[in-house]
Order: sequence, then C-alpha cells, then structure tokens
Amino acid sequence: MKCPVCRATYRPNETSFCQRCKTDLSSLIQIHDRAVWHYRQALQLFTTGDYLAAQAHNDRAIALHSHHADFHAFAGQLRALQGDVQQAIVAWEQAQQLEPLHPVASKCLQILTEIGSREQGRAGSRGV
Repeated sequence: MKCPVCRATYRPNETSFCQRCKTDLSSLIQIHDRAVWHYRQALQLFTTGDYLAAQAHNDRAIALHSHHADFHAFAGQLRALQGDVQQAIVAWEQAQQLEPLHPVASKCLQILTEIGSREQGRAGSRGV
C-alpha cells in the first residue's frame, strides 16, 4: 500500500503513520484489511465450490482495494470457471498491469494463448 500523500510504500510497523511524511494511514489500513478479509472469504468459498459467492466477496475486495494483483488474478480464475473467458482475460490482464510477472495471471494467459494457437493451427490445416 502506498501513502496517498507522498507515495511512499507503507510497511506495517508499530504505528499507522507513514514513515516518510507522518500522514495518518489508519483509515486506509482498515480498508485494506477489510479487502483482504473479503479475499480470504472468497478463497474459502472457492474451496467449497460456491463460485458465485466467492466472486461476490472477491469483487468487494477489488472495490475496496483495486490495486492488488492477486484479487484480479483470482477474479480471472473465477470468471473462467464460470465460462466467462473474456472477463477472465480482462481480469488477468489487469493483474499483469499491476504486477507484470504475476505468476497466476501470466500462466493463465499463456495457456489461453497456446490453446488459441493450437485451434488456429487446426483450423488452418482443415482449410477453414
């Protein structure tokens, strides 16, 4: 998380103040913690197979903290599992924009590219 005043990266410590500019970040920390709580709830619901409820919690996490690549990567996985590949791609691309080497987003996009290439190769060999 970055301080909205000086853009310094906040590192959790004994105080909720930015170490550089001394801005009180307690409200932002609470929002961040709430977003992480929703994300963890989404992960738990995912393990039970309740993808819609998991998606709802993950969407709340993104609404509270949209600059977390893991939230977007997980949104992509949930969307793909529900058959919405286009929205999955959008979510994975957002994760990569936030974290260019995000392992999940990168791998999922790579797999989709390989599948697309194979399908194009098959279509080309059939003369379609």
